[in-house]
Amino acid sequence: MNIIHEAAMTAWCLHSGQTRAGGQPYIYHPMRVAGFVSLFGDDDKGTPLTNDMIAAAWLHDIYEDTDMNSPGLNYINPVVERLVDELTNRFTKEAYPNMNRAERKGAEIPRIAAISPAAQIIKLCDRLDNLETIQEKEKKFHALYCDESDALIDAISVGPFLQIKILDRISQVRKSLEIS
Repeated sequence: MNIIHEAAMTAWCLHSGQTRAGGQPYIYHPMRVAGFVSLFGDDDKGTPLTNDMIAAAWLHDIYEDTDMNSPGLNYINPVVERLVDELTNRFTKEAYPNMNRAERKGAEIPRIAAISPAAQIIKLCDRLDNLETIQEKEKKFHALYCDESDALIDAISVGPFLQIKILDRISQVRKSLEIS
């Protein structure tokens, strides 16, 4: 079986029955992230698009949002396992209950700056999709998420085209906040 197809089917099974804010099936999120990685995964700084990156995009949220525990993906591919592990948030509310969101996100940014360029590109695609679907969340969350996105962009040196797309989307979201 093709690694991308295997990853997609694994994500489909693990996210089965889950929904995102607004009621949309959760699987649409990793599907869109994998699509963005397919479109924008090649980086002019020398990070070539690989099937492992697309597969990891399908699976990027499984350790955070399903019952799957790390490590659990070596049966697919050790590179995909490593990428998904790199993408998994370490500073969760459960792991750090005494830290507020700003402190947790502040601690996560330097970690993300140190992950592989391939994982950073997937992270940017994840962020782009989250910004594209932010209207599903409460308005008060928008400004905070935009600020966190700015900090992420500042920490990552790959994906200049993706960064421009994200900065453009941040600008659109902030303008919508001024209107409402």
